[in-house]
Amino acid sequence: MLSKSQWTKIIIGVILAAIYRVHYKLKQKRNKFTVEKIILETKDAFTIILKPNKRVDFKSGQFCFLRLKKDKLYARHPFSISSSPENENLHFTVKIKGRFTKALSELKKGDEIIVEGPFGVFNLEDKKKDLVFIAGGIGITPFMSMIRNKLKTKEEQRIILLYCVKTKEDIIFKNELDPIKEKWFKKIYILSKEDSFYEDHEKVHISKEIIKKYVEDINNSLFYICGPEPMEKLCKKELE
Repeated sequence: MLSKSQWTKIIIGVILAAIYRVHYKLKQKRNKFTVEKIILETKDAFTIILKPNKRVDFKSGQFCFLRLKKDKLYARHPFSISSSPENENLHFTVKIKGRFTKALSELKKGDEIIVEGPFGVFNLEDKKKDLVFIAGGIGITPFMSMIRNKLKTKEEQRIILLYCVKTKEDIIFKNELDPIKEKWFKKIYILSKEDSFYEDHEKVHISKEIIKKYVEDINNSLFYICGPEPMEKLCKKELE
């Protein structure tokens, strides 16, 4: 026979489990987004545009966790938001490099995705200093959100984008970056494996010489780095 206190604990446990389950179900419902469109950016990168149940407030540079309910792909995966906070839909620009990202690229309009977030503190806090964005490959995504935000809000804070990729074909958002003519924005593509020469391109790896060449005032600049870990370590070393 169970004692009265034991029965009380069991009942309380059942009630708490029920409350948690209801809360979890409601949270999952709120976090369900639907696919609006998928845009191919390069041969192995795409942008997935998601329509939320309600507007999502976030800061440029933040990320979300995406989760699918199919093909046993239940684990959540982090992706930076590439759209501006002014956009109603959320854009995530992804490089295909595994089962999850491949499945993500094959979704159709109307398919559901669970989105958790936003999270992260990779944000712009100082509006006075010059901004130097050093991006590597898919690391352009948080910077694209920041650049789009500046274009929307008309904030003329100076931005220098040093975008490191292997070849011209690997440049994500090239069709959107090239037409930007604002005086406060300058971009340089750092192409490590490109044979031909193009305007606004450097056929080298990122280095302190490249940084010195394009950053006019080192002491009045904030540096943001996003890309593969080896590139990030190299950039930190060169900046030091």
